[in-house]
Formats: sequence, C-alpha cells, structure tokens
Amino acid sequence: MTEVSATGDRVAHLVHRVMGDRAFRSAWRHLERRLNRYVDEIIRVTEIPAPPFGEAERARYVASRLREVGLTSVDIDGASNVVARWPAEAAPALAPVVISAHLDTVFPAGTPIRVRRLGNRLYAPGIGDNASSVACLLMLAEALAATGFSPRLPVIWLFNTGEEGLGNLRGMRHFLDTLPRPPAAVLVVDGGLGMISYRGIGSRRLRAVFSGPGGHSWKDFGRPSAIHGAGRAVTRLCGLRMPARPRTTWNVGRIQGGTTVNTVAARCELEIDLRSEDGAALRELEQAVRRELRAAAREEGLEVTLEVIGDRPQGCLPPDHDLVCLLRAAMGACGVPVHDLAASTDANLPLSRGIPAVTFGIRQGDGAHTLDEYIDRSGLDRGLRLALLALLACVRWAEEALPPPCGRN
Repeated sequence: MTEVSATGDRVAHLVHRVMGDRAFRSAWRHLERRLNRYVDEIIRVTEIPAPPFGEAERARYVASRLREVGLTSVDIDGASNVVARWPAEAAPALAPVVISAHLDTVFPAGTPIRVRRLGNRLYAPGIGDNASSVACLLMLAEALAATGFSPRLPVIWLFNTGEEGLGNLRGMRHFLDTLPRPPAAVLVVDGGLGMISYRGIGSRRLRAVFSGPGGHSWKDFGRPSAIHGAGRAVTRLCGLRMPARPRTTWNVGRIQGGTTVNTVAARCELEIDLRSEDGAALRELEQAVRRELRAAAREEGLEVTLEVIGDRPQGCLPPDHDLVCLLRAAMGACGVPVHDLAASTDANLPLSRGIPAVTFGIRQGDGAHTLDEYIDRSGLDRGLRLALLALLACVRWAEEALPPPCGRN
C-alpha cells in the first residue's frame, strides 16, 4: 500500500467514525428539520449590502445572529471581521480550528439587491459568492450550540472582510496577525459544491497611471494623450506570451481617465490583475508587464507611475496532506463529486504561512460576479451536510494530535 493510499484510508476511517458520533447525528437532525430556515437565512444575508470596504451592516447582523443562537464569545474586530469562539471556555493555549466565510461581495455600493425566485433557483448579486456560505456557517453554529457540541480545543467561526476586489485579504490578514497562536487548520467555505482547493494562486495587482500635459482636442492635436498611452499599453500587453504550465494570466479590469470628448486626456489609469500557480512565473510576469507599461509611456511621450494595490501570497498543501484527504473523504461520504481546482481565496494567507488550509464549496449555481448570479435550492442539503461533516472531522483530526487529557494514559 502506498503512503498516499494509507493516509487516505486512515482519514476516511476517521470521517466515518465522526458520522457515527452523537454530535454529528444530533446536529444533522437539527439542520435537516430547518432547511427552509436555511433558505430564509441565505435570503436575509444576501439582501444586506456588503460592498468592498462596506461590510459593517452585514457584520452586525451576523454577530447578532450568533449571539441569538447561543454563542457568548462574539466580537467584531478592527478589520470588521466577526469572530466567534466556541466553546468560550475552551483552553486558549490550544491551537484552534477555524471555519471561515467572507462577508463581502464584489458589487459596489448602490447595487440593487433583491432575491427573486424562479423554480428551484434563487437569483441575486452575491447570493452564491458568498452569502450562502455565510448563512451555512450561521446554521452550523446554531446546530452545534443547540446540541451541546463540546470540543477539547477552540473552534472559531470567522466571518471575514476584504476577500473581493481590492480588499487584499485584509480581514484574514488581520485575524491571523492578531491570533495568539496559529490555527491547527483553516476551513474556508467559498465556491461551488464539490470544489476543493488546496493550491493558492498567487496574485499581484497594479495600478498604472499615465499622465501628460493635456489640452484641447483641436488646438492641441498631437499632444500626448494619457488615454492613447493606456491604449498602447494594453495593446503591448496583448502581445505577451503566457505559459500554459504553470498557468499564468493577466487582465486589465478597470480603465478610467479623461475629462470630456474634446479634451486631450491629461490622466488615465489602468488596474491590472496578474496571477500564476507559480511564484517565480508571477514575478517574471510582473517584470514583463512593468517593462511594457513603461515602454508604452515612452512611445507616447508620457509619464507613468506604477503602484502595487494588491498582493495575495501563494501557498499549497501536498495532495496527500491529511486535511486534503479529510475533505475528499467527507465529500465522498456526502455523495459530492470532487473537483480539484487551484484558486485565489482567503486560504492563500494561511497556506503562505505554513498553516494547513483548504477551501471548499457548498452550493450549486452559476453567474458569480454578475447581476444574474443564482444558486439552486436542490443542492443546499448536501452542501450543508458536507460543511457539518468537514468541520467535525477536522476538529476530531486536530484533537487526536493533542496529548491525552490529564489523568488518562
């Protein structure tokens, strides 16, 4: 038997033992009777706006719900994260297990958000990414508190900010920076049902600002235009050859500048997203992009300033790590097909610091980051069951690594 299969068999056995435990069976009975409540919770969370850097209202709602269901150690920290510790009296010296879901959506303030139903589908911006995951964690907290779940080590529910847009993972970063000791494991709930990611894609985000003297479109025709320079830069970037392995990408996500249709633009800025599965390839891409941007500015007779506006570190677990095998076994036990995916999520930060972390999804749907985003009610029960099993199995796995309690051999 290979080492990989031996690890998988051992962890699969742990998962099946957890499924037979009173804690899992009682909590699942609690949840199974409340699936309609789960749908209602998803709708409530979705309809509370949480644009980038504007998550406070949703954070207050989540904190109040956690207190209502019986969690007594609930705080909103300096990054507007909601942090709930269970049980409150668990030994603080022990490394916690963390389960997290990001509060924010990609949509800007003022985006109309009302959930509409069409058959089994629920439509609304942000309902899948990531309101359904937030609601899932609230339901888990309710079920485990109601059934008297009492682990030996602390479990922390983290509802974090700053995952989307230019948030730069500020919520997860603040949480890890201020935690007294690193977690034993981090479970990040985000994505489609069956998705598992233990390979964090690194990213760098740049803002390039082109500037020139500006002028009148007729009188000053021929003067350098910042918009023309930005356009030339995008054209040059389109000529870059990207490696297929490791997968490496770039994207200009925003462009803005100019004053009026009859003005030679004095300023134009681009926001550029660079990603790669490999840290060295990402660094090479950034150097190449910087060269092309500066060359475009020279050719147009402009100035260009470059600023790093986002930096997500890379990290990964080996495919035979216990935590990866545990999630795969939990998915198999819940009848969920596994889709292995490299991704850029909140797990990037713990992975980059050597903390075991896995991201997995719990909802079916499509249209993430569009106004037509939806989830399908038909998969919600399996996703909720998977999240419960993954959390309890992860806690058991972490507990088994602890020394025996005092008085036991």
